[in-house]
Amino acid sequence: MNLEKLFKPKTIAVVGLSKHNPLSPGRMILLKNEYEMDVKIYGIHPDGGQLEGVKLYSRLEDLPEIPDLLVIAVNARDTLEYIQQCVNLGIKAAIIISSGFAEIGGEGIERQNKLAKLSFDNDIAVLGPNCIGVYSPPLIDTIFLPTERITRPPKGSVALISQSGGFLIDQFFVKFKERNIGVSTAVSIGNRAVVDETMLLEYFSNEDQETSNIAFYLEGFKEGRARDFLDIAKKSEDIVISFFGGVTEQGRIATQSHTASLAGNSKILSAALKQNHIIQPKGEGELLTYLKVFEVLSHRKKPFGNNTITYGNVAILSVSGGHGVICADLISKYGLTAVQFTEEETNKLKQRINPVATKIASFNNPIDLTGAVLDIDIENILEGLSEIERIECILLLLLPYPPNISFQIGRRIANIITVKKKPVICFIPYVSKYSLIIESLEIANIPVFHSIKEVVQAAAGLKLRTRIMNLKKHNIYWE
Repeated sequence: MNLEKLFKPKTIAVVGLSKHNPLSPGRMILLKNEYEMDVKIYGIHPDGGQLEGVKLYSRLEDLPEIPDLLVIAVNARDTLEYIQQCVNLGIKAAIIISSGFAEIGGEGIERQNKLAKLSFDNDIAVLGPNCIGVYSPPLIDTIFLPTERITRPPKGSVALISQSGGFLIDQFFVKFKERNIGVSTAVSIGNRAVVDETMLLEYFSNEDQETSNIAFYLEGFKEGRARDFLDIAKKSEDIVISFFGGVTEQGRIATQSHTASLAGNSKILSAALKQNHIIQPKGEGELLTYLKVFEVLSHRKKPFGNNTITYGNVAILSVSGGHGVICADLISKYGLTAVQFTEEETNKLKQRINPVATKIASFNNPIDLTGAVLDIDIENILEGLSEIERIECILLLLLPYPPNISFQIGRRIANIITVKKKPVICFIPYVSKYSLIIESLEIANIPVFHSIKEVVQAAAGLKLRTRIMNLKKHNIYWE
């Protein structure tokens, strides 16, 4: 099957348009792609005519060209008729928005089985049913909600695959936008009658050059496909992350009525993922933190060069003693270690800051520069820490409250990191008045988080990434 036509079609046709209901799914998809995306789109309506300036065609056969992709937004009973038209016309990809298949049981299961057979027999890449489809900027967006009602993340390196459309547009899209995490493509797979998580993993790993990180929200593997998924993930050169719903008894019950699937035994699942170099975050927060820091390292311009976090040796730099203490408590829980400074290193660091701060600052690890700190002090200490080779990463807890810290501090920090290439992960409160500082850092591809825990998780994620990349290169030491 040619999955390229699902995600990078040159032409789309939409069936299931309403001329009377402005919020009908088919109508929303047609107009959104006509006026907001780059793809060429055609609308099909039995009466022809126009819809808000877009010409409509009475039948698929009347189109001036065979579309790469057909989006089907009709009721479940009529869906198979349009898949048969795909067969007849040579349309090789389709997205089925409609529900009413395996998730309802009975006749729905029978209908889905017929759909799968027709599609597999004719090599038609069908996404869904019971899904919201694809968001692949800047080409297509088949999410049947008005753009003003949803948040769309920026373009980036993360391929998102979700069994739940609601989880995709809320937990992923909203929080990706908040955290400035970019997506290459986002896919809602729904019931995965044909195209499933394994096909998508293979496509994004081997064919899509825009993707470096592949993230899944699943409620269980498709029956009989788990082994294939694990094998592909182990061989993939990309980072693969899987977050599972339905791992508790109540969760398993909920998934049956949601997308007709079941997650397996959680302990067996976790062991299998780890063995095959798949990251399984402990929760949604950890998932987002990992993806943000991995996405930063996937940019063409890498802020830390080829430097990695291998053993988890970190330095904590703060302007608040309490923040430093909390960070120090957290790092051991995440497999990180605070580097101990020699007397010579401590003396050199003391000489790098202003005389007032020198008298009250603490130069253990964590380093507390106190509220007497100046911009130049932060720069100088960052430089000094960057020159200590056994420090693999600096956790910078920057509170912009002290009056002598200027709003230029973000750019000044970025300049140091750009030159020194030492990995630095920053905490800055996500408050609108500090957005200038945050933007200055993120423009330079330096990761910024809004909690101390996220900073520690990010450093642990980079250590985990180093381990996985070494395992993929068959470095036995990392087993």
